[in-house]
Amino acid sequence: MINFKRSDTYDISMEQALLEKSLERAGLTRNESIVYLTLLRLGTSKVSQILQGSNINSGKIYEILESLKLKGLISESIINNIRHFTSATPLHILEYLEKKKREFKKNEDAIKSFIPEMEKLREVTPKFSKAITYTGFKGMKTAVDEAFTTLHAGDEILTMGITEMKDKKINKFWEIFTQKRILRKIKAKHIFSERGWYFKKFKNMKYTQSKVLEAFTPVAIDIFGKDKVLIHNYGKPELISCILIYDENTAISFTHFFNQLWKLAKS
Repeated sequence: MINFKRSDTYDISMEQALLEKSLERAGLTRNESIVYLTLLRLGTSKVSQILQGSNINSGKIYEILESLKLKGLISESIINNIRHFTSATPLHILEYLEKKKREFKKNEDAIKSFIPEMEKLREVTPKFSKAITYTGFKGMKTAVDEAFTTLHAGDEILTMGITEMKDKKINKFWEIFTQKRILRKIKAKHIFSERGWYFKKFKNMKYTQSKVLEAFTPVAIDIFGKDKVLIHNYGKPELISCILIYDENTAISFTHFFNQLWKLAKS
């Protein structure tokens, strides 16, 4: 709730602007907010009075009024054969928000029920090679999620070039990701570049094997299953870049390379 402290110099237009913004955040358009507040101020009014009080384009006024009626925020009546409009109590805004929440929940449940079918559509899409570049921390998260969603229990992720010498935010992301991976019973083999605290944290986790091969590694490489490779170039979170490659032959080549390094790495 907005509490206004009035003074002799208080600008009423500031109050109007704050109320308009609040209504817009509740889901009304700017013009709907203006018309609703105008009716609150004027009381039951004719269209001409609403136009004069709101400075809304006359060509849009009936569309705005109809939309507010559908939202349950104004009502219409005929007085002396002239259409008049009245604002509903502001408490109706809460009812409107509750209705929107119920509709959102219904739509959310519907989408959730269709996700398995939509995932099947992805699986039957003809396979072809492609590479997509992602930048920034959010881009990295998107790339990882994209590669991870198609894996199933028993699948495996192979990672080489893991180092603790990167931004803490990135290290934390991989710790959280690992918990999700373990919950889905997806296996992983990790080759770390140093035997530090980060290696110790992962070493005894479920569905995880970890070894160390000390070397300078400017990039990290993840092999997701049999057909996806993710190459990371770590920097500051806003400077991260990674390439997600969809190609079975590339995944096979990197897997062979990983297996050779795995033999050289130490537990």
